[in-house]
Amino acid sequence: MNKRAKFLHSVYRKAVKIFLSIRFDFQTWFSCPLPKGPKIFVSNHFSSSDAHFVTTIMKDDIHMVIGPAFNVPLLKTYLRLADQIPANTKENRSKVVSSAKKYIEAGDSIYIFPEGMLNTGTELLEFKKGVARIYLETGVPVIPIGLIAPMRRIKKKDNSFVGHEMTVVSKNYYANIGDPMTFEEERKLALTDRSKAEEIITEKIKKEVEFLINDIKMNKFWS
Repeated sequence: MNKRAKFLHSVYRKAVKIFLSIRFDFQTWFSCPLPKGPKIFVSNHFSSSDAHFVTTIMKDDIHMVIGPAFNVPLLKTYLRLADQIPANTKENRSKVVSSAKKYIEAGDSIYIFPEGMLNTGTELLEFKKGVARIYLETGVPVIPIGLIAPMRRIKKKDNSFVGHEMTVVSKNYYANIGDPMTFEEERKLALTDRSKAEEIITEKIKKEVEFLINDIKMNKFWS
C-alpha cells in the first residue's frame, strides 16, 4: 500500500472507530493471536456496515473487496484512492483475484465476504469461491470471522446518501475471529482438479464461519 493510500485508509479507519465508540456496542473476540504477515480475512455478509466495521478489528494494511459502496460517488472516489478493491461490475470482479494477489505479494492483507446477499444470521447463504481462488493463488492464512447482531438491532432504512434501501445494524454488533485456516491438501488437489479444490475450501470456510456465529449465540455471553 503506497503512502497516500495508507494515510487515507488510516483516516477512514479512525473515523469509523470514533463513530463506533459513540453509537455502538461493538464486541470482538479472538481465539488466538493473529499471525504476522499477509492474511485473507473473510466473514459472512451480515449488514451493509460490514465492509467498514471489520477493518477496525485488525492492524494490517488492508484492501477490502467491496461492491455497492463503490456506487456512492464520494465514498467510491475516497476508497479508490485508498487502494480498496472494487467488485461492483463484472469487469471489476474479473480482476479481484489478480488485484488481491498483487497486494498480498506486497505484504498487505485482504478482506472479503463471499456471500452475494445479506443474511439474518440464522442460515448462511451459498458462499462464492473468490476466497478459495485468492488462497490457491497465494497460500496465505485465511482468518474466518463470524458477524452477527441481535435481530432487534437490525433495520432496513432508505439512505439518501447511498440512493437505495440498506440493511443496517444499530447498537450491538459482534465479531468472532477464529483460528487461521490453511488448506494444504486442497492446494495439492488443485494441481489436478482446481474446481473441486475451490469447492472444498469454500465449504470448509462456510462451516467455520457458521460455527463462529453459533459460538457468539451460545457461549460468548455466558463465558
